[in-house]
Amino acid sequence: MIVTINNLPRKSRRSSVGVALSGGGLRGTSHIGVLRALADHNIPVDYIAGTSAGSIVAAMYAYGYSPQKIQSIVEEIDIHSLIDLKVTTGDLFKHGFKWLVNGKFRFWSVLPTGLIKGEKIENFFTKLWQQRTVRDTKIPLAITAVDIKSADTVFFTSPLPQQRAILNARYYHNTLLSEAVRASISIPGIFFPKKYRGMTLVDGAVKNNLPTDILNHMGADRIIGVDLGYAGQPNYDANSVGEILMQCIEIMGREVTLMKSEQYADVIIRPQVYDINYKDFKQSGELIKRGYHATLEKIGEIKNLL
Repeated sequence: MIVTINNLPRKSRRSSVGVALSGGGLRGTSHIGVLRALADHNIPVDYIAGTSAGSIVAAMYAYGYSPQKIQSIVEEIDIHSLIDLKVTTGDLFKHGFKWLVNGKFRFWSVLPTGLIKGEKIENFFTKLWQQRTVRDTKIPLAITAVDIKSADTVFFTSPLPQQRAILNARYYHNTLLSEAVRASISIPGIFFPKKYRGMTLVDGAVKNNLPTDILNHMGADRIIGVDLGYAGQPNYDANSVGEILMQCIEIMGREVTLMKSEQYADVIIRPQVYDINYKDFKQSGELIKRGYHATLEKIGEIKNLL
């Protein structure tokens, strides 16, 4: 007698695969190379999750764009046209003057909540995904953010197969892809937080830079993590407020990944990207290649899992 699972013979049922894409700023383009390598070797992606930069690629893939199409879109982006700076030099003088004349406030308290408003990039996302929500994607998707008020992790995700709870987390299924991704990329101090349903949402990397846990809750049998996070390399270039803030976020993200995310991952791919300037968008082609080749090194291990 053949034992069946979901009305299929056991021997014919393959393991479902989930892929988690971490944050990493402009280095996140290397995720495209990972997805392309998986496709070239017929590795299925049944679920996908992303944080920050990884949420952009994850949403594009879940929507239905092929890795090749995602690459062509990225290569055509004029990154400067998507930056709507909120703070000018004049603004800094104005905020500094407020601080000087009203001593009961600390200087930081009179500054705005970010440097970039984020409206232009959200409009760009809307052009990519129209009015599609996270529950309308072709493959199940999860995108992470953090509510700075409650400290809860917020998952914008396809409906879960059952009520599996992650500690201090909330789930939303009808959010527009453009809103979910805009929330996930809201790097503290850089982007204005995303206001959504009374929450103030910032970058998911604050708590969950490599979202393997949500893939496990969604039902993935095997989980591949793609970690572009900080791996402990010395950084002698953190000489400005922005660079120091980014380095602090990188360090915190690394600790969270080591403690939490790796326990759910069967395979972790770590493209070597830290020697590439994260400010240089022209390096996207090289980053994609590195993601591709890092995946090839793990293909045998991945196939053995399946």
